[in-house]
Amino acid sequence: MYSALITAISNMVAKFFEFRTTGIENQLQTGVIEDKKDYKKATDIAEKIIDIAQNYKSDMTFAHRLKFVHLVNDFRKYN
Repeated sequence: MYSALITAISNMVAKFFEFRTTGIENQLQTGVIEDKKDYKKATDIAEKIIDIAQNYKSDMTFAHRLKFVHLVNDFRKYN
């Protein structure tokens, strides 16, 4: 009778730690998903900024224009 009780308690403790481990793993997955959503929002905003800056490209100095074009190309390459 006592052995069944001890077994039940040890199973309960094991399930608790398993539950905690699963919860931590789910938190990590949720964090990655939220980071991905934030990255997508930031990328969309950066694309809008680039579109606005394209309108003023002719007003830039030659050096700034080259740097701007280079940065836009890099952004589009890695996006």
